[in-house]
Amino acid sequence: MKNIWIIGAGRFGKKAVSAMKRHYPQAAVTVVDHSSQACAAIDHPTVTTICMDGVSYLYHYLKNGAEPDWIIPVIPVHLAFEWMRLRLLSEHRMEPVEIPEAVKRSLPNVHSGKSGEIFVSVASFICPENCPEPSDICTHTRQPRTLILHQRLQSLCCPPFVNVVLQSQQLAPGIGGLRPQSLWDGLAEVLASRFPVLLSTACKCHGVVQAFRIIPSSADRHQP
Repeated sequence: MKNIWIIGAGRFGKKAVSAMKRHYPQAAVTVVDHSSQACAAIDHPTVTTICMDGVSYLYHYLKNGAEPDWIIPVIPVHLAFEWMRLRLLSEHRMEPVEIPEAVKRSLPNVHSGKSGEIFVSVASFICPENCPEPSDICTHTRQPRTLILHQRLQSLCCPPFVNVVLQSQQLAPGIGGLRPQSLWDGLAEVLASRFPVLLSTACKCHGVVQAFRIIPSSADRHQP
């Protein structure tokens, strides 16, 4: 573990900083947030803070071959979706599509977001912030785990949608991260699809899902 980007400097961003410096003290940690006040509150001598919109930072500085080991999203947007939207913007646009009711019915504890996305959780309660995310039992209820959410999402079959799932992996109790390669792989799947896409980011317990189709910019130019 050499290089970690934390996208967001709020409450959970501060928690991620503390956890990463505790578990990986030699790692270079960079925290990105649009708020100068939030960045100033990250008071750690070996942490770099950058005052910039997190999605824009990822768009400008995430490069193949020069990537961090992990990206920790702690901002209130679907980071993978927004990053892909910017990556595609020069030649495509993302057109939102309604998430099928069959998909919603097949997932636990679904809550609708403001932009057509849905938030999904195995838990119907507020999880402990220091949950170690065991595979066999629930930390809170001590009952056997009934499903692993990212696996459930990967198993979804809802033609004509193409299903793209990015797995968030736990780096410390309560802190999940994405491998940069999973973003690139997900983007390649989206670009290769001629059909609507269900894009999800999820760990074992929680996730977010958005549905869209990509339309080449040339198609807009040819419309009357």
